[in-house]
Amino acid sequence: MRTAESPFTFDPVKWLMGVFASLFVVQLVWERWLLKGTAYYGWFGLSADAVLHGRKVWTLLTYNFLQNVAGDTAGVFVLIFNLLGLYFFGGAVRELVGTRRFAWLYATFVAAGAAAWCAASALGVDWLLLGPSVTIAGLFALYCCYHANEPMTFLAFFIIPVTAKPKIFCWVWVALDLAGFLFYEMMGRPSPWWNGHLANLVAMSAAYGYYRLAGRVDPFGGPSSSGIALPGWLRRWKRSAAPAPRFRVNLSNRDDLRAEVDRILDKINSQGFGALTAEEKRLLDEARDLLSRH
Repeated sequence: MRTAESPFTFDPVKWLMGVFASLFVVQLVWERWLLKGTAYYGWFGLSADAVLHGRKVWTLLTYNFLQNVAGDTAGVFVLIFNLLGLYFFGGAVRELVGTRRFAWLYATFVAAGAAAWCAASALGVDWLLLGPSVTIAGLFALYCCYHANEPMTFLAFFIIPVTAKPKIFCWVWVALDLAGFLFYEMMGRPSPWWNGHLANLVAMSAAYGYYRLAGRVDPFGGPSSSGIALPGWLRRWKRSAAPAPRFRVNLSNRDDLRAEVDRILDKINSQGFGALTAEEKRLLDEARDLLSRH
């Protein structure tokens, strides 16, 4: 229903996928053919000791974008896993919460994982954290909260199809990360499975906390969250982001109709379809029927 001259819309999921793929190629060329070294891991991977002593504080952010290109496969399968996770789970979460809130949630997962990894230094964790597995874990957990009981098919080892409810897959991921944390990271040695078990657990906890604070019912069988509400500053921001219309749109005037439809579509893009009022949903339905007849 938008006109041809509608403005460009920013999609953070596609941009992140492009950034990850581009940086993977840059790292691969840098490590295999240019300098033939891995010194840049120390400059951009998250080291708790360096951050806590006031050095390399930028790694609190850059660790999420650093790829592991080691081994015979050069980390291609890990890259594919991350890109697929972003595409399916990140895209679904973006549709649910809107573009702006998705960006804030993604930044929250990055910060939560970094904070957890710095705290893990007390356990003797002195190796680097790198890669977007922390944010993928947070997005996956949030997706499972919203779609806890809808059947989902997962390709184990990219070959074997396994169908189950998303909350089952989420519990399996949590159990593996918890085991990796208790039996490896808590003992001060790297896990043979994957890196960052504690960071993943904290990011997934942050996703679950957001879901409960948003006033949803606990998807994992706990008590209702009806008594939990978003903080006041966030509720005010949400109300002021796109106020509900105080008038009825004249459907006979096509210019007014298109302007109002564009406003509603912008609201869906920034806050998600669930933020629409009943009047806005009714207007979209009527506008769709009207424009389809012309």
